[in-house]
Amino acid sequence: MRKHSQFFLCFSFFMLATFFVSSIPAYAVVDRCPRHKIKTTLKAKRLKTKFLRATVQGINDYLNSHSVMAFVQNPIDVIPELKFNLKDIGYGRYCVMLEEVNVTYISAPQIVMPKDYKKDSCEYQLILKHENRHLNVHYKYFDKSVGQYKAFLGRIARDVPLSVPVTSSEQAQAVRDDLEYYFVDKFYTQVDKSIREMRKLQRKIDSKQEYIFTGRKIDRCAAKEKNKKMQNSKVFLETKE
Repeated sequence: MRKHSQFFLCFSFFMLATFFVSSIPAYAVVDRCPRHKIKTTLKAKRLKTKFLRATVQGINDYLNSHSVMAFVQNPIDVIPELKFNLKDIGYGRYCVMLEEVNVTYISAPQIVMPKDYKKDSCEYQLILKHENRHLNVHYKYFDKSVGQYKAFLGRIARDVPLSVPVTSSEQAQAVRDDLEYYFVDKFYTQVDKSIREMRKLQRKIDSKQEYIFTGRKIDRCAAKEKNKKMQNSKVFLETKE
């Protein structure tokens, strides 16, 4: 009888302990939200190149320089849009889940050419040829970087840190801000790195040797134009006589 009583007491204690453990709220052991399943997209737009004109003096005033005759602007816009959702995990607790990151990538280059030369002049065409080299570097960079940026997005999405559950709208907003800062900062770091690489290629085009070579050609253009005017003037005088 005593053995039966001991068994009953032990069994009762075990059942009580089991009930006590199972009755603990689930959130007491859930301190992290599930992994984010993020869909990433990148939409690239290469806008038509704009041709603008200004005087050589105006160009140098704008660039705070004294020897530039034209230049290419390389405006690039990278616009990320992040979409979130709240996941109810019970007991008044929610998880802020990052679901989508959509990036719009826009290229809108501009060439600023000098008004000081006619469009059909030898000088204008030489300057335009030089600036088109810059433009081609920009286009190649843009086309190549589309694939690179898509890869960046995918890698960052896989490593987004887990969030903690929240119980208020203020906490949810703070988590959204942290997630957005994490993702955008990581992405822009990669974008800035690739843009610096493009600028290195652009600077190679503007070498000292290139400026000397182009400058000599422009001088020859001016000499030819001067001789042409003199010949035309001579013909005019002979005709008049």
